[in-house]
Amino acid sequence: MENDPNPNPFDKDTPIASAFDTSSMSPIDDSDSSGRTFVWLILGVAAIGCGLIFAAAFIFFQPDAKSLVDRYFPSPTPTFTRTPTVTPSVTPSPTPTATPTLNMTATAAAIQATDTAMAYQTTAANAAETGRVLLKDTFDSNKNNWQSKQTDDDYALTTYKIEDGTYTWDTTAHQAYIGWVPANAKAVSDFYLSVEIKQTSGPDSADYGIVFREDENSNFYYFGINDQGQYTLYLYYKDWSTLIDWTQSELIQPGEFNRITVLAEGSHFIFFINDQYLTEITDDTIKSGTVALAVELADTNDHAVFTFDNLELTVAK
Repeated sequence: MENDPNPNPFDKDTPIASAFDTSSMSPIDDSDSSGRTFVWLILGVAAIGCGLIFAAAFIFFQPDAKSLVDRYFPSPTPTFTRTPTVTPSVTPSPTPTATPTLNMTATAAAIQATDTAMAYQTTAANAAETGRVLLKDTFDSNKNNWQSKQTDDDYALTTYKIEDGTYTWDTTAHQAYIGWVPANAKAVSDFYLSVEIKQTSGPDSADYGIVFREDENSNFYYFGINDQGQYTLYLYYKDWSTLIDWTQSELIQPGEFNRITVLAEGSHFIFFINDQYLTEITDDTIKSGTVALAVELADTNDHAVFTFDNLELTVAK
């Protein structure tokens, strides 16, 4: 066989030894083996030491898991929830009465009325103090010749007495009637007339007061009050006319002496009860006349007793 210029080392005809020549290789020296053992020993000791150090560090420096969790995964801050308190029951307060809206017109009228009343009361007081006195009687005696006997006619049976400083009428009606006794014989136009009157017994349908400006034909005005706390003003001029119908007044004191007053100036009449302004009216039917004390009984057989005191009649000087 010819020699191959590139022989195959794995050819079956080629010996293996010729491919891996071991003649140049030599075994490890014994001295080298002992040195390697020492190195491995040192490495083992170092490894064990490192392990011990790591274990100690893990034991003594173990992190607080909760702190870490709280630090890096904080939970939401809890919101403070108030414990609800019991809502107290509200005690209802009384519902206030509605205050009416101020009515300026009414208020002005009230103020004007008050001012007017005060002015009239002052005028009446001045008239009483500065006027010329025509008649003034306290009924301590009968110096002015008042009717002082018993009379009996178609209208009533009446007994007149001046006693105990008063002028008393004890009367029983034969029919409904108004009766009066003149206080002066001279006719007057402008005047101040005042008298205290009390009904001491009898029905509350009775009334009592004063007649003024009675003329020669027996026409007159009658101003009266009753024990029901009412007042009225009539005009008799050939027939009866009601100028002021029965009206309630707190100024009247039933069962007590009430001082009634008329201030007449021309056609203007101003009325007072117990020196307090009551009302006023204008009427020019009768220009002048005399004044009188008067009573009225409403029904047949009515019986009543009336007492008069402190009469005063003045005119301008």
